[in-house]
Amino acid sequence: MPYGLPNISCVGWPIAFPRPGHAGLGCREARASDADGVLAHFRRMPPADLRLRFCGTVADASLRAHVSRIWDRPGLVLSAHDGPLWEGPFHGAGPVRGLAELCLAGTVAELGISVDASLRRQGVGTWLVRTAAGLLAPRGVKTIVAYTMAENMGMIGLGRASGARIENMQGDVEIAFDVGRLRGAHVTRPANAPALAAARSA
Repeated sequence: MPYGLPNISCVGWPIAFPRPGHAGLGCREARASDADGVLAHFRRMPPADLRLRFCGTVADASLRAHVSRIWDRPGLVLSAHDGPLWEGPFHGAGPVRGLAELCLAGTVAELGISVDASLRRQGVGTWLVRTAAGLLAPRGVKTIVAYTMAENMGMIGLGRASGARIENMQGDVEIAFDVGRLRGAHVTRPANAPALAAARSA
């Protein structure tokens, strides 16, 4: 196993998310004590990916300022960890491989999402968004909205695959996910179903 104890994150919530070369991704709500791991996640991202995530070029000082403010807003932050989900007496939490930041305003949550390049197009983003929907629905949230650039085909593809409403607004794109639909898909069609099948047959 690359990190920590074997597959500790497989007991994480809501389901294990095995991926080749990774100890077993697990998801939990991030806390302010995770700031260093979140910043390290952003710093691993190539400049082009950072530009798509933040809709513009960001300096390291801006990244640090962003991370310091994440937990000051009403909302939810989900982190996907490779290896141990939590820090223990003899090990640290596994590195953050994916992050979903959701800022709440009434029945709408605005989404910012990022995934390590090594796990791109493996369903991690879908898994994070569906998980967020399952947690936010009981809080009365009806819609998750993401704003991105027209060239962010990964995010736009996630929206299309999730049945989201996609609107082009003068070069930028608004993606509106229906929380009820996402929540239903999370229960009936897990985003990691192919990986779980492969793991069982191995």
